[in-house]
Amino acid sequence: MRMTILVACLWLVTSPLWGKIVFYSFRHGEENIEIYTMDSDGTNQTRLTFNEAIDAGPAWSPNGQQIVFKSERDGKRNTEVYVMNADGQNQRRLTRHPGIDSQPDWSPDGSQIAFTSDRGGDHLNIFVMDTNGGNVRQVTRMEFASRPKWSPDGKRILFEAVTDAGREVYMVDADGRNLWKVSFPNPRAGLFAYGWSPDGKRVLYNEAIGSGVNDTTLIIATLHPTRREVIHFDRLPIKMPIRGGTWGADGKSILFTGRPADAPEHLDWNIYRFHLIDKKLTQLTHHVKIDQICQEWNPSLSVQPQRLLPVFWGDIKSESLRP
Repeated sequence: MRMTILVACLWLVTSPLWGKIVFYSFRHGEENIEIYTMDSDGTNQTRLTFNEAIDAGPAWSPNGQQIVFKSERDGKRNTEVYVMNADGQNQRRLTRHPGIDSQPDWSPDGSQIAFTSDRGGDHLNIFVMDTNGGNVRQVTRMEFASRPKWSPDGKRILFEAVTDAGREVYMVDADGRNLWKVSFPNPRAGLFAYGWSPDGKRVLYNEAIGSGVNDTTLIIATLHPTRREVIHFDRLPIKMPIRGGTWGADGKSILFTGRPADAPEHLDWNIYRFHLIDKKLTQLTHHVKIDQICQEWNPSLSVQPQRLLPVFWGDIKSESLRP
């Protein structure tokens, strides 16, 4: 037990004392999208990539020390998955394929990365690889599947797919078995998968009516604890166009990219935090272009470096008081 506390203390000492958000921005032009980090309150915005091509879709490693992302620096038609240190240093390529490899997401135990690729044929599907880029295996076999998001326990992957019924949100076991639909059917809408609550009990997705982003609604689906079904859908009362979202690291808020309803469609997209309890809305970025939210990481919520197990300070304290 003393060793556990020592490891936890050493890890926190070498980690930032505040939450960090990773996002990408169009501040430098639509053909030069770059990756940034900022503190959870929107301060200390720091640019990490400096590349003339598009660098986007970043996601934290479970310990917050690395960021995986997609890049078009190898050519527009050759999007690849890259990884870098949390400060932007040591950028290196993980995938090497002539097609599309994008939308990476790190598994909660830190050992695998899920991503979208067309390497299985003409269609986009979900793949998984080791964190060094090796041992690539295909998870889904559909006409179109994208935007994978690991469950906090590492057992399932949330994603969106286009079928004859339209764009909907699905879930599948990490080995490709037990595919089932999560989203509530709406033939008028396109549905986009955004991610899991930290406790793994709920998932977030967006419902967009028509082809634009003006009529959009964030929806929280509460999952049954044992069966593959949704027991409740909650529509969040956010009155603005939305084009990206994720769960806050505290589990009590939603981060999303939105803009005022009267703003031009290609301008004033900023990152907001919606507090689920008091419905308070806080704007985190203030830029005339587009800031696209991706993921928040907070070292104060868990002291397990790789999140192999959910170990919290209250658990350590109670354990240390036991005889």
